[in-house]
Amino acid sequence: MNFDEFMNEIGEKTIETETIRQIARMVSDIIKRRKMLGLTQNEVAQKAGLSQAQVARLENSSQTPRVDTLIKVAIALGMNIQLNETDEHAAANYRLTHV
Repeated sequence: MNFDEFMNEIGEKTIETETIRQIARMVSDIIKRRKMLGLTQNEVAQKAGLSQAQVARLENSSQTPRVDTLIKVAIALGMNIQLNETDEHAAANYRLTHV
């Protein structure tokens, strides 16, 4: 099952599912960029000031990445992370879950 199939199976659009979706897209873009540049995880790690294990964890999605880790890797790959406004009604479409 790929990521899109997984998200479709979850169905309900919540803050949590949208968070997972956006993180997964960022990580996917990072992996594509690293491979396009022909860099190893170790080379990216050195450029970003991280360990190869941190880059591997980011790419394997074994845990939710820290924002600073995402930004460091993005910068090392000549990328940036931006916040863009969505449709002003989009926020109303998310159901908040209580933790």
